Amino acid sequence: MKITLIRTGGMIPVTKKAAQEVDWNEKDLDRLISAIKADDNAGEMRDNTQYQLIYNKQSFPVDLQKIPEKYKETFESLKDNLQIVKPG
Repeated sequence: MKITLIRTGGMIPVTKKAAQEVDWNEKDLDRLISAIKADDNAGEMRDNTQYQLIYNKQSFPVDLQKIPEKYKETFESLKDNLQIVKPG
């Protein structure tokens, strides 16, 4: 399955995106999404960087500090490969 990490916001508001194929099943993904869910008010701070996990055309807010050890390597790789998304 393919997952995508999108980063938005920051001091200079730029959208970045990275995708990766993973060997996870639906149950793994459901557990991961439950564990890394970001707080609802996380985006209220000015210049706040936000992350979204995209899977199967659904978007899930992500708190990268909550990623379980089993998935850290994948998310570090995604973060390292984020590329700027050109508008339009």
